[in-house]
Amino acid sequence: MNYRYVLFDLDGTLLDTNELILRSFEHALDLHVPGQYTRADVLPHMGEPLVDQMERFVPGRSQELVATYRKFNIEQHDELVTEFPQVQDVLGRLHKAGVKMAIVTSKMRLTARMGWDLVGIGPYFDAFVTADDTEKHKPHPDPLLLAMQLLGADPAQTLMVGDSPYDILGGQAAGVKTAGVAWSLRGAAGLQPHNPDYMIHTMQELEATILGTR
Repeated sequence: MNYRYVLFDLDGTLLDTNELILRSFEHALDLHVPGQYTRADVLPHMGEPLVDQMERFVPGRSQELVATYRKFNIEQHDELVTEFPQVQDVLGRLHKAGVKMAIVTSKMRLTARMGWDLVGIGPYFDAFVTADDTEKHKPHPDPLLLAMQLLGADPAQTLMVGDSPYDILGGQAAGVKTAGVAWSLRGAAGLQPHNPDYMIHTMQELEATILGTR
């Protein structure tokens, strides 16, 4: 086994929340600052805490936009969210093999829990770190360090898996190996400049990387 501990980002990595996130941004931005932003403006900053993203778009009005975003996001959540292919099967096999896993997300616990409960992956995880749990967020290492503390993880045996540059940079700052997922909206080309240790194209490939059967 190559890695006994694995830290997973949630949105865009395990859960396909891409359309929900983009529609939520479109709704909030079109309501408050119509005609100023498109999806292309949102994509580079996905993975940051929501309030930071909104402050970037409309300085001084971030809380107002966040409230609009979250209301729409919660209302549309169950209709637009699903897991990526093979997530259930691979997480189940990793759990059975004794791999200790944590979710490390920049979402609030309320909406993050809605996602992992909706698709039923919560029981596979031993720890959950959300935006509510640390003052600093990815790419700062604090969320990853907290997750490793909760798992009792050895950094040398830990892998961070994510779809965002913030996941890769956070993993590097925390002193662990990193894996970028090519099924992200950015694709492999958007992650390669940040030098992840692995570029993963399927959940089965990730499983083989973790278990050492690749």
